[in-house]
Amino acid sequence: MLATTRAVILQTYRYSDTSKILRLMTFEHGPCSAVARGALRPKSRYGGMLEPFVEGDATLYMKEGRELHTLSAFELVRERRDIGHALGLYTVASVLCELVMRLAPEHRDDDLYRALVRGLDVLHARARSGDDGGGLEHVWSLVSTLGFQPQLESCVSCGRGIGEERARFDFSAGGLHCSACAPGGPGLEVDELRTLRALASGQPVTASAGQQGRWLADFIRYHMSEGANLKSLPFLRELA
Repeated sequence: MLATTRAVILQTYRYSDTSKILRLMTFEHGPCSAVARGALRPKSRYGGMLEPFVEGDATLYMKEGRELHTLSAFELVRERRDIGHALGLYTVASVLCELVMRLAPEHRDDDLYRALVRGLDVLHARARSGDDGGGLEHVWSLVSTLGFQPQLESCVSCGRGIGEERARFDFSAGGLHCSACAPGGPGLEVDELRTLRALASGQPVTASAGQQGRWLADFIRYHMSEGANLKSLPFLRELA
């Protein structure tokens, strides 16, 4: 069938001398792959617009049971090229796209699509303003949308509520240990715990991204089945 749907380009790679393979997150059909024939030709009708983070209306020839479809047309909606000029924001955007590419369910998911677009839009706006920091809250929001929300209000061992106090973030357990249950003693100061809770609930923070990036990368690696294979995770851990 011939279908037109809003789509975000998650990844591209060369296919033959003149064509590209696109990994897409579509609004109506979920994740899919498509070949863009002739996209690498100097006079391609796509005009170099088929790059990661770009959003548009994709027209696809789709056949049931086939993993690779054919792109017939692509009408640009948002290009978001400025993300590529800010290394920190580019890293966060790459993590967003890789998470969707690896873990999105094979069907329409409106919440996941909107979480991806919302995050990319904020990163693009920050890049255009000359900012190269922040955005981790959108990765946490996407992680939560995928069903991997950490337990940050009560102890994962004894169940006691944890308020404004020191605690340890245990990646393998999926949440916080209170001071009594924490192996090796509490690891997070109160202000660090506030920052972690703010990020995990989707709120932007102004604190340095280094430690927060490591928390997030380690949580993804422990709890998301494809986490160990995400190429962008090492860069997320090194955010300064």
